[in-house]
Amino acid sequence: TFLIQPFFADFILEILISTSSREVRQCALRNIIRLCKIETLACDIRAVIHQILIKARLPLWPSSATTRSSNQKLLSQSIEYFDLRCQLTENLTKQMQTTLNINSKQILTNEFNWLSSYTVSTTSNELRTIDNILFMGHLRFIRTLLTCENINKIEFGIDFIRLIIDQFLFPASKRMSSPIVQTNNENDSLDDSVPEPKCSTSESRLAAYDVLVELVRNCRTNLRLVIDDLINLHHRPILEKQTEWEFMPQVNPRAHCGLVGLYNGGATCYMNSILQQLYMLPQISEHILSVPDDLDNTNGTNKTGDSSLFYQLQQVFGHLMESKMQYYSPESLWKVFRLWGQEINIREQQDAFDFFTAMTDQIDEYLKTMKQEEIFHKQFEGIFCNQMICTNGCRHRYEGEERFMALNVAVKVDSLNESLNQFVKGEVLDGNNAYFCAKCQEKRTTIKRLCIKKLPPLLCIQMKRFGFDWENNRALKFDDYFKFPLVLNMEPYTLDGVNKRESFVAYDDITDSTNNDSLINNATTTTNDSKFVPRSLNNVSSNMPTINYELIGIVIHSGQANAGHYYSFIKDIRRRHSNHTNQWYRFNDTSVEEIQLTEQMLEEECFGGTFRVQKDNNNSSEERTRFWNAYMLIYQCIEPSKLLPPPPPVSSSSPNTNRSSRHIPGTAVRINRTNQRDSLSQLADLVVRSENSDLFRIEKPLIPSHVLSCVKDENLEFLKNRDTYCDDYFQFIYKLSKICFDDINIPYDMEIIENDNDETSYELCTKLALNFLLNTHLRTHRRLRKDNSQQWIQLLGRLFTKNSTSCIIFYDLLFEKNDYGLKLYLLDCPIDDIRYIFEQICENILQATYSHVLEKHEQIQETNINDNHETLIINIDNKLLLLMKKFIEQLINLLDKYVVEQVKHSQGYFQLIYYYIKINKNSIDYLLQLNTFTRLINFLLGENIDTRRWNSGQAKEFGIIHEIISTLALACNLNKNIFNEQDIQLKNQMEMYFYGKWSNRYLKEICYAFQEISPSQLTCTVQLMEILALNNQTFSEQLIRIILHSITQAHTNDLKSLFKFLSYILVSLYKKNF
Repeated sequence: TFLIQPFFADFILEILISTSSREVRQCALRNIIRLCKIETLACDIRAVIHQILIKARLPLWPSSATTRSSNQKLLSQSIEYFDLRCQLTENLTKQMQTTLNINSKQILTNEFNWLSSYTVSTTSNELRTIDNILFMGHLRFIRTLLTCENINKIEFGIDFIRLIIDQFLFPASKRMSSPIVQTNNENDSLDDSVPEPKCSTSESRLAAYDVLVELVRNCRTNLRLVIDDLINLHHRPILEKQTEWEFMPQVNPRAHCGLVGLYNGGATCYMNSILQQLYMLPQISEHILSVPDDLDNTNGTNKTGDSSLFYQLQQVFGHLMESKMQYYSPESLWKVFRLWGQEINIREQQDAFDFFTAMTDQIDEYLKTMKQEEIFHKQFEGIFCNQMICTNGCRHRYEGEERFMALNVAVKVDSLNESLNQFVKGEVLDGNNAYFCAKCQEKRTTIKRLCIKKLPPLLCIQMKRFGFDWENNRALKFDDYFKFPLVLNMEPYTLDGVNKRESFVAYDDITDSTNNDSLINNATTTTNDSKFVPRSLNNVSSNMPTINYELIGIVIHSGQANAGHYYSFIKDIRRRHSNHTNQWYRFNDTSVEEIQLTEQMLEEECFGGTFRVQKDNNNSSEERTRFWNAYMLIYQCIEPSKLLPPPPPVSSSSPNTNRSSRHIPGTAVRINRTNQRDSLSQLADLVVRSENSDLFRIEKPLIPSHVLSCVKDENLEFLKNRDTYCDDYFQFIYKLSKICFDDINIPYDMEIIENDNDETSYELCTKLALNFLLNTHLRTHRRLRKDNSQQWIQLLGRLFTKNSTSCIIFYDLLFEKNDYGLKLYLLDCPIDDIRYIFEQICENILQATYSHVLEKHEQIQETNINDNHETLIINIDNKLLLLMKKFIEQLINLLDKYVVEQVKHSQGYFQLIYYYIKINKNSIDYLLQLNTFTRLINFLLGENIDTRRWNSGQAKEFGIIHEIISTLALACNLNKNIFNEQDIQLKNQMEMYFYGKWSNRYLKEICYAFQEISPSQLTCTVQLMEILALNNQTFSEQLIRIILHSITQAHTNDLKSLFKFLSYILVSLYKKNF
C-alpha cells in the first residue's frame, strides 16, 4: 500500500538526492536496496523503484556544471542516485529489460553521447569537483550497463575505449605519443597545448578504470585494443632510461595557492629565497621574460644558450610562471652561476645577499652587452649624496654622488628608522680632523654626512646580522631585536628632506664634486656631541611631505652564522597572473603556502630578539633567543611620481601670466599655486601605474618560445607521470593482467559477444604484465612498488604455466636486448629486491618451459602426427626449447666478465643457475656442454695459483657456487674403475682441478669455505669430497694434509667446522677400509 501512494516517488527522490546530508543519503540507499530484495505477490518492488528513477526529471545530464546553483547542489549529491541505478541494473536479462521497458543499448548510446559532449569546467575548483562527481556516477552506470544481456561489447568498445583513454584518463600521454604537428602560430597558448584529463580525482579515475576492465572482460578485441594502447602510451622501453632505478617522478601539482616552489639541491635555499623574491616582482620577471629569442642572432652572438646565466634565469621564471608541478629544480642554473668567479658547491651554504648582488650584476651586465635596458639597476639603483658642510667661517658645501643597489643597516639599534637615522645624522670634523676647504684654503669645522639623493622604485635593505670574531676566529650572527614597519617613509632620509629640516644649511655657494674620490664613502657615519649636530629627524611635523614605501618581501635566516636555512615571505603584487593580489605567502623551497602577515607574526617571525617559554616541571619560565629573523627586506614605492624630478619653474614673464581672468570688484581672488605640480604628479602616477596594468598591454606570450617549449614538454611529462605513477593505476594494470583468469562465466549471448580464444587472452595479458613490470614497475621507487611484488610473480607463474606462447613472449622481450636484459636485471640493478623479483620470474619461466616441452613430448609419443595442428605443436615445442637453451647460454656467458664486475650483486644470478640444475638431468648435460664447470672454477679461483682471488667478506656468499660446482661434478662418473655408457664421463678440466696441478689451490678454497660458510650450505660439496677421497687415495691424502694445515692457520672460532669436515672424511675412509 505504501509503495503505490502518490507521494512515494517524491519521498524516494527527496531522501536519495535532495537531502544535503550524505549520511542520510547513504542510509536511504542501503534501505532501498534491502526493500528491493523483498519478494511480494502484490507487486515487484524492484520494478516500481526502477520506474521511479527512470521517470524522474533530474538535471543529471547537463552540458556542463555551469548551471543554476540549485542544480549544482543536486549534481554534487547525485552519487547515491547512480549507485541505486547500478544496483538495480546489474546483470539485467533480456526478459527483465522487456518487463521494465528498458533499452540498455539506447541508454548506453545516450551515455556515450553525453560523455562526448560534456564541457569540463576550467575556471573554478568547485565546479571541477562537481564535474568529477558527475563523471563518477555516469561511469559507474556505464560499467553496470555493460553487464546487461544483449550488449555487444565490440560494438561499443572502440568508441568508449578511445574516449576514456584519450580524454578522460591519459590525454597528455596521447599527445606525447602522437606525431608532432608543426605550426606557425606563435600565439598558441600553453594551456591549449597541455591537456588535462577530464577525470582528475581518484574516485572518478577508478570508475573509468572499471569501465575499461568491464569492456575487455570476455572480449578479446577490446582487450587487445586497450593493452596495445597502454603499452604504447606508458610501457615502451626507453633506451636513455635503461639504467635508471628507484624512479620517483614529480606527481604533486602546484600548491593550492597556484605558486610553484624551487627544489633545494642540498644547501641552495639562499638561491631559492632570492629567486622567488625576484620572480614575484612583475617589473623584473616580465622584463626578463620579454627578451626575444632572436636577440643574440641580431648581434651575431650566441649567449642565450644553455651555458648562459640569463637563459637559465629565463627558464626559472618561465617554470615558476607556467609549470604545473609542485616545484622546479634549477639544476642548470646551479651549473652556470658563478659566485665571485667560482663555481658553487650546491651543498655549501652561501650568503643570500651575496647571491642577490652577484645575480643582479651579472644579469644587468648581460643585458648591457645585448643593448637592452639594465632592469635591476633601473629598479633597485639609488644615489647617495656624500656631504661635507663647513659650519664656521664659511658656508661652503661639497657633495659627491655614489650609486647603491641596497642599503646596509646595523641591527644594534631598536628599529629600522633609528638605523636609517645614522645615515643622515652626520659626524663633526674639527680640530686636527678638520676638513680643508678648497675655496677658503684653510681647515674648517665640518659636518660630514650621508643622505639619499635619489630613491629607487624598489628599495632593498640588508640587515648586518653577520660578523666575525677575530679573537676567537669564528663567525657570529646577531639575533638582536630589530623591528621594521610595513610602510616606511623615506622622505626624512633624502637630500631634500634633510635640507628642509636643517636650520644651518644654506642654498648658495654649493660646489659639486662628484669626481672627488676623497668624498666617496659608502660607510655609515658616526656621531659626536657637538652644537653642530642637526635636530632629530624623529621630531618631524605631521604635515611634512612623505615618500612612502610598502613592504613586499622579507628574506628570513634561521640558524647560526655558519649553518642555517633561508626562506622568504613575499607579498603578491602581480596583477596579470594573480587573483590574490596583496596576499602574503611563505616560500620555503618546494613548499608554498598562504600566510596572514599580522603585526604579531612580524614580531614572532621576523624581528628576532628573545622570548620566554614556560617550563614543564614548574611555573618558572626561561628566556630563549629567536634565531630566526629577517635578513633582507624589499620595499616598493607606493607613490612612484615622487621619485620623478620636479618640473621646471614657470617664468613670471610668460605670456600666460597676462591672460588671467578679469577681476570683479567685491569678489575674492583664489590663487592655486599647486595646480601645475598636481597635474604632472597625476600624469606621472598614471604612466607608472599603466606599466604594471593590463590597460595598454598587448596580449602576447610573455615567455620566449624556447622556454615555452621546454615548460610545455615538462608539463606533458608531469601529467603523464602523475596519471601513471600511482597506486590506482598500478592496481588497474594488475586487474587487466589477470582478466584472462576471470573469464570463467559464459556470456549470455554467444552470438553478439565474441567467443574468446583463451590462449590469445593469456598472451595479451602476458604481454601487458611483462612490459609493465620490466619497463615501469621494477624501475619505480619502493614506495610505489610496496609489497605487492609477490602477487606479480605468482601471476606470471600462472600465465607461463597456462600457456606456452606466454613463455615465448617473455623470451622475445628479453632477447630484444641480446644478453643485456639478463645483465641489466640480474647484475647491474643496484636494488636487491628487484634482482630477487627478476630471478623469481626467471625460475618460473624455466620451470614452465620445461613443463610445456615435456608435456608436448609426451603427447607426440602417444599419438601419430597426421595433421597440421600436431606439426604446429612440434614447432612450438622446438622453438620453446631453443629459446630456453639460448637463455641459459646467455646466462652462462655472463660469467666470463660481467659477474666478476658485479660480484656483490651476483647472489641471485648463481641462485638461478642452481635452480636450473635442479630441474632435471638434461639441464646438467647442457651446462657441461657450455663448459660451465671450468667457468665457475675460473671465477672462483682466478688465474693466480698462489693468492686468493676473493676476500673473506666476498667469499662467504659463495656457498651456492661450491654447490653448483659439486652438483655438476657429482653428475659425472667419478670412479674410473667403473664404466657405464649412460654416465657422463669426467671432463679433463675436472680431473685437473681434482687430481692435477690445480687441485691444491681448489682444496684450499674448500677449506676456506668451511671456515666462512655454514656447513649446512655445503652438503653437495661434502658429498663430492667424500666420493673423491674414497675413489682416489692420493686425493684423500692431499685433502687431509690441506685440512690439517688450515687448522693450524685458522681462527679459534673456525676450528669447529674444520674438525667436523676432517672427522667426516676420516670416518668415511675408515668405513671403506674396515
